[in-house]
Amino acid sequence: MNDTKKKKKSPVPVTIITGFLGSGKTTLMNRILTGPEGNRIAVIQNEFASEGIDQELLAGDVPVIKEMSNGCICCTVFDDLIPVLEELNQRQEDFDRVLIETTGLADPVPVARTFFTSVRLQQDFRLDGIVTLVDAAHLFNQIDEAPEAESQIASADLIVLNKADLTNDDGIQKAKSKIRTLNKEAEILVTKYADFELEKIFEISALHPDQLKTLEAELTADHAHNHSHDHDHHHHGHTHEPGVDSVSLLVEGTINLERLDAWMNMLQALSGNKLYRTKGILNLKNEDRKFIFQSVFGVMQGDFGNPWKPNENRTSKFVLIGKDLNEKLLKDGFGACLDQEG
Repeated sequence: MNDTKKKKKSPVPVTIITGFLGSGKTTLMNRILTGPEGNRIAVIQNEFASEGIDQELLAGDVPVIKEMSNGCICCTVFDDLIPVLEELNQRQEDFDRVLIETTGLADPVPVARTFFTSVRLQQDFRLDGIVTLVDAAHLFNQIDEAPEAESQIASADLIVLNKADLTNDDGIQKAKSKIRTLNKEAEILVTKYADFELEKIFEISALHPDQLKTLEAELTADHAHNHSHDHDHHHHGHTHEPGVDSVSLLVEGTINLERLDAWMNMLQALSGNKLYRTKGILNLKNEDRKFIFQSVFGVMQGDFGNPWKPNENRTSKFVLIGKDLNEKLLKDGFGACLDQEG
C-alpha cells in the first residue's frame, strides 16, 4: 500500500476562471461545484477586499477552499499563489482538479505564466485552460473602463458570453464581433445564467502535450498552402480581424533554441499583452524530429513531434498573432535565431 501511495501522480489540471465584475463567475462556480465532479475539486479564490465573502457564496461540498484576500492575484502571484498551491499539493488525495477564481479586476496572464516559470509547480500541477466570462450587455463599457477586461478575453481558451437575456440578437452579434477582434480562436458560448455543458471546461487541455500533435498537422498544412501560393515565401502577413494581425515566418537552416528563447523573452517584454499567440515547427541542429511549440501570452510549451521525412524540406515555420505586429522586425528577429553555420 505504501508503494502505491508513493507512486508519482500525473500533474493535477488547473483551470483559471476569470471575467470582469458582474459577469457571472460565482454562478458558474456554483454550477461546477454542485455538479457530479464538484466534490473532487479544490478551489482557490482571490478577492480584492481584505474581508472576503466569496467563500460563503459557494454552494456544494467543496473539499478544499483556499482564499487569497487583500490583493489582486496577478500582482501577488509569487508571494501568495505559489505557497497556496504548494500547500494544496500536500492534500492531493482530496481532489482531482483545481479551480482558480480570480477577482474581476485581475489579469489572468501572470497567473497562467506561473505554471510554466516555476519548475516546482510543473511537477505537480498543469495549466489546463483559461475560461473567461463576459457580460453580453456591458462588454463595451467594461473594455472602455479597464484594460484587464481585454486581457481576460484575449487570453481565454473558452469564452462564456453570459447574460444573453439582457440584450438582443444585435447586441449579441456586436459583442461576438468585438470578442473576435481580441481572440479569434477561442470557442464562444452564448449563455444565460452561465448554463452550458460543464464538460466544455473539463476538456480544454489548451497547453497539454497532446494538443501539440494536432498543431503539427495544422502548421504543416498551412505551410503547404503558403508554399504553393506565395513564391516569396520567407514571410507572409495578413489581417484576420480589425486590430488583430497574423504573421507567418519561414526560414531555412537550423534554429538555436537559446537564441529563440532570448528573442521571445525580448519580444514579450516589448510587445506586452499585444502578442497573443505564437506557434511553430522548428528544425533543430543534430535532431531528426520536428520541434513543435505554442504559447499563449508568452506561456510556452513545446515537445518533439514526428521525424522529418527523408526528402522533406526542413523549413522552420513560426506564426505570430497579435496587435501592431511589425513584419520586417519579426522576420529579422526570427532569422537571427539561426545557428551561426545555418
